[in-house]
Amino acid sequence: MLRSMSMTGERIEWFSVKLLLIITLFFSFVGHAEDRDLRAFQHGLDILPLPNGQYVSIWSSVVSEKLQLTNNDEEWSHNVYMASFSNASTRLSPELLISAPDHTAQEPASSAISRDGHIMVTMEDAYQAKHELMQSYAVFDTQFKSIAPYQQVAFDGGHSGHVAAVDNHFVIFFSEGWVDGGGVDDLGSGDDVLLKTYNSIGKELGQLSVSVDKQHRDWWPLLAGSQHVALLVWQRFIDDKTNAQLMYSIYDPIKNTLIKQPIALRGDVQYYTYDVQFLPTVNRFLITGTTENNTGFAYLIDEQGLVVNTLNTLPPFVREAQPAIIGYQNEVEPHKVVERVVYPIAPSGLVVLDVNKTSINIKQRLYDPYLWQYIGTDGVFLDEQTVYFHTLSQYGLKEMRWHIQK
Repeated sequence: MLRSMSMTGERIEWFSVKLLLIITLFFSFVGHAEDRDLRAFQHGLDILPLPNGQYVSIWSSVVSEKLQLTNNDEEWSHNVYMASFSNASTRLSPELLISAPDHTAQEPASSAISRDGHIMVTMEDAYQAKHELMQSYAVFDTQFKSIAPYQQVAFDGGHSGHVAAVDNHFVIFFSEGWVDGGGVDDLGSGDDVLLKTYNSIGKELGQLSVSVDKQHRDWWPLLAGSQHVALLVWQRFIDDKTNAQLMYSIYDPIKNTLIKQPIALRGDVQYYTYDVQFLPTVNRFLITGTTENNTGFAYLIDEQGLVVNTLNTLPPFVREAQPAIIGYQNEVEPHKVVERVVYPIAPSGLVVLDVNKTSINIKQRLYDPYLWQYIGTDGVFLDEQTVYFHTLSQYGLKEMRWHIQK
């Protein structure tokens, strides 16, 4: 493993390549990467907190020897990798977690950890799929010993899925079907969105059609879980438009039912450029996103699906980027808690939000020359004033670190 360090923003770039390959990669990418779909290199990343206080980062990437060969005209061939780190040491040693024969791709990886410490990893998967793609998964313990070994099949024909934990349940929210035309670069869109619920060892408990309708084209489903429910978010195609409706719903995995029926939150979202998180300190969900006019928005939502607060004066958020989150006591009123949420913003830098049960406020904005990519970013707080991000690129996993005001 070769490590290359750039001092700007205390950024570290990791390459799983030999020294000889670096020159090849450099000249291969310069002048050409902007013409490629960068998801062909790496796609999908989550950082999970482990019960021992450490963290694990899980993401999809092509193997290093194929980075210079990957382009939009070839079949993608991602594997799933993992790397552990702690607040005290962020030295990474990436390891292969999931792979399949025949150069088939498992991407984008999406991961979650249950309250009892089991980890589910799900991904869109071409290996052994009867309908071109399937949504598959595996379950591990915190030592990454297999509990439900790869390849478990959530849905043959499923794609674009993501997973969240709701207490000791896992919910995989995925798309099914494809409609040609429209969407990004006129590539088309998904058709329907469905979900399946599992216990913490990967046994299926229920399934539900969230939005299955010939009148709608729904895809790119995201979700976040509290201890009781999951908030589901997805985009709905609008005819003759280059933006989408942002839909949401609330799902109860115990009753296997929607307690908030699908409803449009707004109709001007940039394709794929939205996110949802659960904020445990204030017991609220936070939906963020970017409009077609390149402005950011945030919605604070309770477990019943009620919109508690909205903020529409934010900078634009980064596609497929998740925040670093930490709970604080309010210094003026110590009995009131605040969740600090730090998001990457486009094209560069961070925005720091303070969120309580009823409001969203901008605390700080940080600037940095690094231009975020759209293929996967996540972060954590290493201490109360240090945020640490992993972000994917055509060159490999990058580490970035900032100090923020308390």
